[in-house]
Parts: sequence; C-alpha cells; structure tokens
Amino acid sequence: MFSAIIMAATGILSAAIPAVYALIFKSKVKTAPLSALFVGAGVFIIFALLLEQLLHAVMLPFVSNSDIAYIIYGALAAGIFEETGRFLTFKTVLKKQDSPKAAVMYGIGHGGCESVMILGMTMVSGVVITVMVNSIGIDELIKLVAAGNPELEQAARAQIETFASFGIVNMAVSLFERAMMIVLQIALSVLVFESARVKGRAWLYPVCILVHAACDIPAAMYQRGILGLAAVYILMAILTAAVAVLAVRSYKRVNQARGEA
Repeated sequence: MFSAIIMAATGILSAAIPAVYALIFKSKVKTAPLSALFVGAGVFIIFALLLEQLLHAVMLPFVSNSDIAYIIYGALAAGIFEETGRFLTFKTVLKKQDSPKAAVMYGIGHGGCESVMILGMTMVSGVVITVMVNSIGIDELIKLVAAGNPELEQAARAQIETFASFGIVNMAVSLFERAMMIVLQIALSVLVFESARVKGRAWLYPVCILVHAACDIPAAMYQRGILGLAAVYILMAILTAAVAVLAVRSYKRVNQARGEA
C-alpha cells in the first residue's frame, strides 16, 4: 500500500503545483486576472483533449509503423492545436486583456489542467488498481481486465507492476516534469500573446508551433524507444529554459510598449 500512498500524494501535488504558481504570481502582480487561469484550462481541454484526440484517432493508424512519421506528426499536432488554441483565445475570449500578465495566468491554467489530467488522473487510476490488487490479487484482476486476451494480459500486468513499484523517486521525477511543463506552457503563452497583440509580431504564432513541436520531440522519441528517460529530461530542461528566457524578454517588451514596468 506504500505505493498507493505515494501515488495519492503525487496526484494531490499535481494540482498543488499550478495552484502555487498562480498564488505566487497573483501575490506579485495583484491585477493578474484569475479568469485567464480558467480560460487556459478550458482551452486545453477543448483543443488538446478533444480536438487533438479526434485527429489522433484518424491519423495514428497511418503513422504508427514509422518512427519518423510518428514523431513528426505527434510533435506537430500538439504544437498546432495548443498554439492555435492560445492564439484564437487571445484574439477572442481574452481580447480585452491587453497585458501579458493575462498570458501568464492563461499558461498556468493550461499547464495546470495538463498536470491534473495527465499526472493526477494517472495517479488516481494507480491508486484504484493498487487497492484492487490488494483486495482480490493481481491474477484475478488481470483476468477481469483482459478477459482472456493474452496481449491485454501482458499489458495489464506491466501496468500493474509499474504502479506497484511507484516510489519516492518516481514521485519526484513526475512532479519535476509537470513543474517544468507548466513553465513551458507559461512561456509559450506569453510569446503567443505578443503575436496576437503586437503589430508586426504575427510571425511568432507559427514559430511557437515549431518551438512547441521541438519541445515534444524528445518525449516522442522516448515513446518509440529511441531516447532514454534521462536524455529526455535533460533536453526538455534545456529547451524549456531557452523558451523561458525568450518569454521573459517578450513580457518586458510588451509591457514597455504599453508604458508599464
């Protein structure tokens, strides 16, 4: 049951991290609009969890047999849907927000929702499965899940063993990944905000699609067994830091254009 406790704590912290980000930023920038936080979460659900997944259902059967096609498609799809969602939102729903502080709150909402839906929901599933294993046994649970299908049995056993071995190190790595991804989502939101608000900066929107795609390539390569997990995190940390630097400059640039500090 120790793994279940660790997973439960990880699930709670997956929601706590974006909440802390929002509280810190709100305490420093009193006028940061909380509404943008919820808009960001909603746009992530619509564009990443609904629309993008519909496209995956059509496209993945065509690209799954090729590593290159899978990696390029997966990375570009995420970039196109999420950055388009941002751009359209800043042009419509948040069109009255003329400060990049709205983009920061949007990014926290977007990344926070992603954290809860990806890590938090996975941890909930892990806790439920672990409790069921302790209740009826792993073999009985696999029989119920797989219904005699050998491939499903193998997959179910691997998943159960992964949850059963979830420990402190897994918790730390998972939370670090989510914290880093929220920073990336904030940075991209600030850059797309500038593209939507500043005349002559529309080119930043397609650039952000490519940047987002580049940031997703390491994870896609890991899924295909091309990169190890350590290499993925190192590359992601470097890419996130680079995008964050660009976003800080963008934030200052937009504020200067508006006559704010």
